[in-house]
Amino acid sequence: MTRQNIDFIVGLFVVFAAVCVVFIALRAANLTEVDAGGYTLSVRFENVGSLAENAPVKSGGVPVGRVGRIIFDDHEYAARVEVKIDPQHEFPKDSILAIVSSNLLGGQYVAIEAGGEEEMLEHGDELVGESALVLEHLISQFLLNKAEE
Repeated sequence: MTRQNIDFIVGLFVVFAAVCVVFIALRAANLTEVDAGGYTLSVRFENVGSLAENAPVKSGGVPVGRVGRIIFDDHEYAARVEVKIDPQHEFPKDSILAIVSSNLLGGQYVAIEAGGEEEMLEHGDELVGESALVLEHLISQFLLNKAEE
């Protein structure tokens, strides 16, 4: 093999590796899916933990939407999360939204547990969700309880 052939093969490998890195970065940032409409809900949480924008919204473990903006509500002193639900999915008005952990590394998503009402959620509805469990709070409560014993 000549020097030019080796340089060409190494160049192809570098380009392939760069494409792979970009693909993995987009998947990790949840930016590979395109917004296809649907409806948006506003959910109030006391604590969002490490929930991030573009995190999945799942029901029964199946993705049904994405998290939009996460803002702090100065009037209620709580976090307000925009949840964008795909148009083909409908949920009853008494559905429960909660922030749950997807893995031990701290990744979180919004889980929807469907209720039993006949009336369905609509664009712009406001809900109160179940906040994320913060591991540090649980550990500190456990240690304080042990110290009191």
